[in-house]
Amino acid sequence: MSQKKKVFIFTDLDGSLLNNETFKFDEIKNFLLKCLNSGIKLIPTSSKTELEIQQFINELNYNIPYISENGSSIHNLDILKPDISKKIILARPLAEIQKIFVENINTKLLSYCSLLSEMDIEKQTKILGLNKKKLEASMNRNYTFLINFNGGKEAIEQLNIACKKLGLAINQGGRVFSIGDNVNKSIAVKKTLNVLSNFQDFKDVITIGIGDSPNDLEMLDYVDFPCLIKNKNNQNLLNRDKYTISTKEAPIGWMEVVKMVLEKIH
Repeated sequence: MSQKKKVFIFTDLDGSLLNNETFKFDEIKNFLLKCLNSGIKLIPTSSKTELEIQQFINELNYNIPYISENGSSIHNLDILKPDISKKIILARPLAEIQKIFVENINTKLLSYCSLLSEMDIEKQTKILGLNKKKLEASMNRNYTFLINFNGGKEAIEQLNIACKKLGLAINQGGRVFSIGDNVNKSIAVKKTLNVLSNFQDFKDVITIGIGDSPNDLEMLDYVDFPCLIKNKNNQNLLNRDKYTISTKEAPIGWMEVVKMVLEKIH
């Protein structure tokens, strides 16, 4: 897997690198480590929190940079170059974001919103389907908050418009919405590459992006080689002219598209 140019893989986690049901990646762990040991740079780019991504890194047992909370913060770039800050923050803090939301969204729309942070552990577990350790990591947020939304399609559209006017971003995963600052994965990827481009080693890199949902598309539009991992919910996104598409679901599908792209590069 040796290459002249440095290869960066910016990847979503749930449903892309991690199995959508079990959140495991055991089947491709050896392949991942082989990529890393060959000099490929892996940067998880996820809506997950710092603690959640750190749990993944611990399981991988290989220290890597990452982007958390949907582009809100960038971490560990100092692994690549010690001169770079360990943490780059792109979003306003959680308290400020939540205050803007609660004070400005109209009463009717707010009535459809239940903040997960105000629920007991039993309800949080039922909604997110996570065990105690993973639940604690998911709820430990710095820049985004989760709501359970009980409105219909029209109400969702109204909420989207209202958030946009307030300079907030909303990301939907089932009935759970994540509300955060006006940032996204693409903005964080651009920032990462801009920071690295100050160093001769990273002036000319090849970028691979891997995702599985609408939340990943802006990031995929920005990279050299955009890849989509097939699943039962994203058939409408599978544009074969635009993306390298897996035939299998995560995590095997992740390995599949990376192998396909590396062959194209070489």
